[in-house]
Amino acid sequence: MILHEINHKMPIYKDCTLGEMLLVGAIVFITETIILSILTRLIFGYASIGMALTFISFFHITQLLLNQLQKIKYGKPQGYYKQRIIKKLAELKLIRSLYVIRYGKWSVRRMS
Repeated sequence: MILHEINHKMPIYKDCTLGEMLLVGAIVFITETIILSILTRLIFGYASIGMALTFISFFHITQLLLNQLQKIKYGKPQGYYKQRIIKKLAELKLIRSLYVIRYGKWSVRRMS
């Protein structure tokens, strides 16, 4: 008998899968490198100071964001936050949603 859990992505760190951890890490590294390098280039004249600050603070900022992602995912079904992101981007007309989206409140009353 094959376990049902084998086909799911396994959480590695704080309910986050490896792909989510890599994505958060890449986003943090790229944005932090760009912002700090430009900022230190303007202030001190050296972009390498920004790179050094990136390497020093990268782990802490990534861990902070993974904690926030864990709070979002806690007690929710698999793929919940991805669905919320797609819905928010569709509301802002940034993407075209592949799913049927229902806006408003659901009612279980009969209309008779």
